[in-house]
Amino acid sequence: MSETHLTPDLELDGLSPEEAFAVLGNEIRLDIIRVLWHADATHQYDEVSDIAETMSFSELRRRVDLVDNGQFNYHLSQLCPHFVRQTEDGYRLSGAGKQIARTVIAVSGTGDIDFSADLEERCPLCDAPMTVTYEDQWLRVSCTDCDGQFGDETPRGSVFLSNYPAATIANQTADEALRIGFYRCMLDNAYLMHGICRECAGAVSASVSVCEDHQSRAGNPCPDCGTRSQVWVEQRCDTCRFAKHLPVEVFVMGLTPVIGFLDQHGIDVLAPSLEEIVDILQHNIETAVTKDPFRVTATVANGTDELTVMLDGEMNLVDVKR
Repeated sequence: MSETHLTPDLELDGLSPEEAFAVLGNEIRLDIIRVLWHADATHQYDEVSDIAETMSFSELRRRVDLVDNGQFNYHLSQLCPHFVRQTEDGYRLSGAGKQIARTVIAVSGTGDIDFSADLEERCPLCDAPMTVTYEDQWLRVSCTDCDGQFGDETPRGSVFLSNYPAATIANQTADEALRIGFYRCMLDNAYLMHGICRECAGAVSASVSVCEDHQSRAGNPCPDCGTRSQVWVEQRCDTCRFAKHLPVEVFVMGLTPVIGFLDQHGIDVLAPSLEEIVDILQHNIETAVTKDPFRVTATVANGTDELTVMLDGEMNLVDVKR
């Protein structure tokens, strides 16, 4: 392998999702990406450097272990230039190729992870015992007694849910996984409240649903909508369709003014405990809805100190008062 200094003057031609799936839907092509990844053929600037290691055609074919030179050349050409880049010195992964490799590594893992456990922490909603499970790359904390935090929007008893890659969870305790899961979720919400998808950096669209006759008292679910929150928001990426559907109060905690306000009161909302986040939702945030124009007003309180934020129907921050 050799090293070459590269300049970012190449532009990818348009590639539709259907075309990308077709290109990657071949074992030999994925093997080429795997070999380049394990050979550490890095894309410039990934490590704050413009140096990228390359691999020659013959060495790459040898490591992929494909004897037919013409067949190998065909599959390699299908990956160029979108996922693999050819230089004067050889081949390397493109930025898209590295993203594919990272995704495969993140979701790979043993298929028989048994992460089920009883938690020492009790349900913050009803004080009943809770369990944690891991299935289909989802981490879920459930109450053994009450309906949970989200009503019919999630499986009964759900207090916390988070998509969690399989590659690392086998080496973590339940407490470690929950801490990381909370942090990832809160960062997701901060991204979305800035109108940015954390998966693909695409623009995000929001839709709001309101329970008009909401009657949630003493923390119990509303009989009409089955949840504790009057306002639910779906934030969805216009490009890759990554989405979250959550009570508006959860999204409000991703706003910069709210993060700063809670931090001043000793609450790191980006890395809360389960008890902290539920306590904030139940006791520290009150929401109201007005129409013509549609506005959602959320008041975040800590003692006598209050912060009020106003959002429109697309979750844009309209006003902040303290």
